[in-house]
Amino acid sequence: MSALFPFPDAVLYHLRGGHPREILRQICDGLERSKGVSATLLTDRLVAAEQVGGSAIGDGVAVVSCRVPLNVAPERLCAFAKLARPVAFKGVEQHPCDIVYVLVSPEDAIQSHLRDLSSVIRALRDQDFVARLRSETLPERLMGLFWARDAALRKAA
Repeated sequence: MSALFPFPDAVLYHLRGGHPREILRQICDGLERSKGVSATLLTDRLVAAEQVGGSAIGDGVAVVSCRVPLNVAPERLCAFAKLARPVAFKGVEQHPCDIVYVLVSPEDAIQSHLRDLSSVIRALRDQDFVARLRSETLPERLMGLFWARDAALRKAA
């Protein structure tokens, strides 16, 4: 049975930076370490997506997503990051965000990308869930919160 939530391939904690590009570069470095993809190519694509559409969804949360050629990412990639200090991500206006979720899909995975993006946004609009993410002080336990949310969704379904 597949997961209801696209789990992060990289979980990063206490990232520091003053601009979304710096944060996205660090997140992509984490994806490069965990999945062997090019951090430079991913960063360029995510920064472009952030500049075009903006990613701040409110309450200090940004969800940055894009679809890329297969040679950049042959499979879906996800990353979750908690920032040391909020950084202004683009939305309707500039919004300071301390939680950033990145979703990258192969360009031919249109339907699954939209389904995954919807799942991520729904989860990160849940104020109780986000409060638990923010209060967790151990990076290795952050993934447990995602697993617990998925298990609760399965039970309710």
